[in-house]
Amino acid sequence: MKRILNYPGSKWQHAQKIIHLMPQHKSYCEPFFGSGAVFFNKSKVTLETINDIDGRLINMFTQMRSWPYELAQLVELTPYSRKEYELSFVLSDDPLEDARRMLVRCWMAIGGKTNGPVGWRRNISWNGPYNTFEWNDLPNRIFDVAVRLKDAQIESKDAIQLINELDVDTLLYVDPPYVQSTYTAAHYKFEFDDNQHIALIHTLKKHDGYVLLSGYDSELYQDLLNDWYKIEYSTNIGITTQRKKTVNEVLWLNYRPEEQTSLNDFWQSVY
Repeated sequence: MKRILNYPGSKWQHAQKIIHLMPQHKSYCEPFFGSGAVFFNKSKVTLETINDIDGRLINMFTQMRSWPYELAQLVELTPYSRKEYELSFVLSDDPLEDARRMLVRCWMAIGGKTNGPVGWRRNISWNGPYNTFEWNDLPNRIFDVAVRLKDAQIESKDAIQLINELDVDTLLYVDPPYVQSTYTAAHYKFEFDDNQHIALIHTLKKHDGYVLLSGYDSELYQDLLNDWYKIEYSTNIGITTQRKKTVNEVLWLNYRPEEQTSLNDFWQSVY
């Protein structure tokens, strides 16, 4: 599926690689849904739960599922403009209109950041990125999202609480906000401090089902996850070709993928 959101830390580049590492399962949960890159690219299973504590984000996906035609029409009539970006910070009492504003926020903010006013994402060169082309294609993508979300459970609560409520046979893909020591500026409306990361990892280690955990490498995670399998891979981050940079992301697993002698070799084999 094509990208539905610009969102910090989203895994659209690497979704298929992550999915290839997943064992077979009938129950699936993403406690930190974000842009949903992995969910929207994986096959449907019997029970699926998506969750994010950001209520505006969850409302946006709920409106996509419930009113795709109406939301697509609103987006189609929305110009790519600074004024629309500024309006996106104002909450609307109408859930459908607020979903439109949240889409504007994610697509028109520099870096897709939702933590505050970070600037309007505009083109300064004909050589990309092609912001308006992507925005004008968004109505078509909304219909694909609606179909994929049709049978999913949509939650909006504390991720740790949700994980504790899950059955042991639930496969978890967990992509929390990055450890704050690994980046220089806030990205999300709801960040995660070190104590929350520690609590999250302790909760994940008690989960008897399969877990895949994404993040940047850090001393905190190295200490707490030294007995988990670890895969490092490179990804590009940034706004334009000139300003993009390569960083190393990590995927931790509480299991070993079947018939793979080297997790890093396997990662490269499905690139």
